[in-house]
Amino acid sequence: METNQKGAALIVSLIILVLMTLLGLSSISTSSLEEKMTTNLRDHELAFQAAEIALRDAEKRISAFVTEPIATQDGSNENTWNTNAMDPTPTNAAPWWLERDAAWWNANGIASVNVANVATPPRYIIEELVFDNDDENKGTGSPVDGVVHYRITARGTGGSDQARVLLQSTVIKRY
Repeated sequence: METNQKGAALIVSLIILVLMTLLGLSSISTSSLEEKMTTNLRDHELAFQAAEIALRDAEKRISAFVTEPIATQDGSNENTWNTNAMDPTPTNAAPWWLERDAAWWNANGIASVNVANVATPPRYIIEELVFDNDDENKGTGSPVDGVVHYRITARGTGGSDQARVLLQSTVIKRY
């Protein structure tokens, strides 16, 4: 029997073992990253659905108006605000809805229906944008008829307050 073995099998098997370990660690890392991505996507979808529900709730509220509410600077009349009345810094170019935090929304937004599995109930703001007079009434002295354009801004959160979605819709109502 010859004894000229060099131990190559041991070295090769150790290299293969190290490679298999690295491959296993890589797949664990990828798996946990995919789980985080899935959780974030689910949170975002919940926030989007909550904001959609708030938009629909506000649209129903506007369609139920029998007479045109007088928009105010503080939303005190039928929760209808003057355009950009809630802007804390009207001189800058940023829209008001990007400058307001969760505390402001909780204090001033209209709470929509409860949605399961969200951190806070969705809320919305109704702004009166413009009143368009009907052309046939101009200069006749008759009561003013026309349409009012409203902007609805809705805010929804997901399973945590970190996932936030803002949606807007424009609604036109004839009075």
